Amino acid sequence: MLLSKNKNLRLFCGVLETMNILSLKLAWKNPSNLCSFPGTMFRTYMSLVKQDKWLCKTVFEIFPGSEGVRVTFEHLKEPNINTPLDDLARLALITKLLEPKKVFEIGTFRGRTALNFALNSPPDCTVYTLDLPPAAKQSARRRAFAHDAKVIDGSLPGLRYESKDVSGKIVQLYGDSQDFDFSPYFGKMDIVYVDGAHHYDAVRQDTINALKMLSPNGLLLWDDFADYGDQNDVTRAVLDVIPGKEVIQVDQRHIALHRPDHVVR
Repeated sequence: MLLSKNKNLRLFCGVLETMNILSLKLAWKNPSNLCSFPGTMFRTYMSLVKQDKWLCKTVFEIFPGSEGVRVTFEHLKEPNINTPLDDLARLALITKLLEPKKVFEIGTFRGRTALNFALNSPPDCTVYTLDLPPAAKQSARRRAFAHDAKVIDGSLPGLRYESKDVSGKIVQLYGDSQDFDFSPYFGKMDIVYVDGAHHYDAVRQDTINALKMLSPNGLLLWDDFADYGDQNDVTRAVLDVIPGKEVIQVDQRHIALHRPDHVVR
């Protein structure tokens, strides 16, 4: 039921599938985190019984020989953003390994991830990051889930990177990804990171545009993959565009990636 279009149905089934004493304790002690618990349990179970709708590998299986690689990252606490420290470390490691010359991020918020892309990429890399202009926030909020609406309200693009020594590598772009002209970036990006709006139509369109932006050896990354809550639309949209056997969930976490043999044009 993880891929059901009905949010209430997948949440209900998620509770039924994963209900145990731990989830009851969580409901009592920390109800705000209850919705994420079934997703964690479900992903672990599906991987163990080899019934994943997509691939799941460790970062070391995906990138053999990556042991001992040093990365640099800044973990800055953000309101309404809960990217775990280990997920930031994975993004930093992937960036360090790929040595990209151009990175494109959809969804800046305050620039923490853009900063970490810049910290771990070569000196001549350019990191493009796209966020909503102030004039577009109101209309975007009307289309957004409740959590995304809070993120839109709290976004301050550039806040986290503008005073850093790598800020010169970052180019801030403004626009709604649903009607932004991505064509100047087609075929040029070594990494594209999709972390904008989480509703189905937005993720699907962002994924299609991301595929077009990839360079011949480019890597596409998504955040908030494989969850039961509002972010579940990310999973459904991705799998409607790309076959599951070509999507790899990293370490059973929320980062997923795709590296096509032939880039969509």
